[in-house]
Amino acid sequence: MKKNILVALLAAASTLAFAQTEYDAFKLTQTELSGSARYMSMGGAFGALGGDATALKDNPAGLGVYRSSEIAVTLNSMIQNTTSTWNSTQSTEDLYKTKLNSFSYVMTMPRWEEKNSGLLSSNFSFTFNRLQNFNRKVSANTTGSSFSFTDFLAAFSEGYSAADLSESTAYPEPYENSNNAWLSVLGYQNYLINPLADNKWSSILSEGEKVNPSTYLFETGSVSEYGIGWGGNINNNLFLGANLNMQDLSYSVNSSISESFTQGGGFDLTTALTQSGVGFNLKLGAIYLPSNNLRLGVSFHTPTIYSISEYTNVKDFTTSEIDKPYLPLQGYSHDYKITGPLQAQASAAYLFGKKGLISVEYNYINYPGMRLGLENGDTKYYQDENRNMSNVFIAGQNLKFGAEYKLNPSFALRAGYALMKSPANAGYLQGKSLKLNSANTNTEYFNQFDTKYLTAGAGYRAAGWFLDLAYAQKIQDEDMYPYQVLRYTGNQVTNIVTPAAVNTTTHNIVVTLGIKL
Repeated sequence: MKKNILVALLAAASTLAFAQTEYDAFKLTQTELSGSARYMSMGGAFGALGGDATALKDNPAGLGVYRSSEIAVTLNSMIQNTTSTWNSTQSTEDLYKTKLNSFSYVMTMPRWEEKNSGLLSSNFSFTFNRLQNFNRKVSANTTGSSFSFTDFLAAFSEGYSAADLSESTAYPEPYENSNNAWLSVLGYQNYLINPLADNKWSSILSEGEKVNPSTYLFETGSVSEYGIGWGGNINNNLFLGANLNMQDLSYSVNSSISESFTQGGGFDLTTALTQSGVGFNLKLGAIYLPSNNLRLGVSFHTPTIYSISEYTNVKDFTTSEIDKPYLPLQGYSHDYKITGPLQAQASAAYLFGKKGLISVEYNYINYPGMRLGLENGDTKYYQDENRNMSNVFIAGQNLKFGAEYKLNPSFALRAGYALMKSPANAGYLQGKSLKLNSANTNTEYFNQFDTKYLTAGAGYRAAGWFLDLAYAQKIQDEDMYPYQVLRYTGNQVTNIVTPAAVNTTTHNIVVTLGIKL
C-alpha cells in the first residue's frame, strides 16, 4: 500500500458522495426551549402575550405591545447529565457550560400624530436568540453482544469486489475512487471484513463469536438567530409583527466506536465531523384582543434555507489485525443546502386583571417537508432522502403552558411546562442509511422520544429596570444506535442492533437583566 503516493485529491474529492441523511436535516433544524428568564420560567408560552423580546422568535406581533424602549441580556448556566443504558450496563457523562441565551434592543417610536384608530404606533427591534445548544457528551458500552460493527461493514460493502477496494493504476489510493465508500475501504484494507463470492462480504469474526462494544460522542455547537423586527399597534386591540432573521449554525462531533473480540483482538475508530452555515427565514404574526382579559395569537414561520459547509475526517484508527492502519490521506469537505420545516403557531392567554395570567401555546412543525439539496439548489441527488422524510418523521407538535402571579406590582412568581412531541415515526426501523459511495464514517444516529420541560421563576420590576430568574429542567429520552445491521425476512425489515437507552437531563439556571430607556 502506497501511503506516500500523492494523488489528485481535489479532482477525486469532487465526485465523492455527499453524506447527508434525513437524520442530519432533523438535528440541524430542530429547536429547544431557550430565551429570557421570564420566557423560560413560563414554559415559553408567550405567543399571545408579547412584551418579551425573546418571545419575538415565536410571534413577532409581541413587539407591537411594547410601550417603552428597552435593552435586555440573558445568561444561562447549564448543568447536564447524560445516562446511557446498553443491555443493562450503565454509563454517565456530565457537562457544565455557561452561555449567552439572548440579547435584545427594542425601540418604541413616538406617535407622529394623535389619533384614536388605525395604526397607532410602530416599534422596531434587534434580537439575538440561541435556538439550539448541541453541547453534550454521550458514552455507552456493553458486553457479550451478538452483533458487531464488522457485521455492518460486511453488509454495507455488498456489491464491491476486493479489486474495487484495492490499489489500482487509476487509483493508487482506493479512498480516492469516487465509487468507493470510505467505510468499505477501511474495513477491507484493515482486515475487518473478508470477500466472498458474488461481491458479498463476511465479518472476520467466527460464527457465534461475541464482542464487547463501546461508543463515545462529544458534541459541541449551537444555532443562533439574529433578527430585525417591526411591530405595529392597530386600534389597541390588534398587533401585527414581522421578523427577518439570519441563523448562524455550527456543529461538531467527535465520535468513537470500539470493540474487543471475545476470542482476541479488536479495533478503535474515531471520526470527526464539523458543519457550519447560515440560513434565512421570515416570521409573521398577529395578536388580537377580543376583550381586556383575553388575548389570541397566531404566527407563521417560513422554512429556513441553510447553506452548509461540512468536513469529515477519520481522526484515528487502531486494530489488533495490523500494525499500521490504512487510512485516508486527508478529510473530505463539501457544501450543500437544507430547507428546514415550515412552522405555524396558535396561542391564547387570559389575564386576571393585574394579579396574574395563564397562557397556552401550540406549535406545528412540518418535519416531513424538510429537503436536502446541492449548493446550486438541485434536489435530484437527494431524491431518495427527500422521499423518505415522511417515512422517518411525522409532524412535530409542541404544547406550552405558563402562569404568572403577582404578589405585588413589582414582584411576580411564575411556572410553566412544555411538551415537545417526538417527530420520529415509531413504525420506521431502518435507521440511518449512508450512500454506498459516501465519504462519511459517522454511523451513529438517535431516535428521539418526547422532550419535557419543567420550569419556574420569579421577577422584579422597578421603574427603570427589571431582573428575572428562572430554573428550567429539560428531560430528553432517546434510543442511540451506533450503526445499523438490517435483516430482511420476506417483506419485513428489522434492525438487529440493540440501541442504548439515553436519558439527558439538563438543568438551566437563567438570569435576565433589562433596562428601560
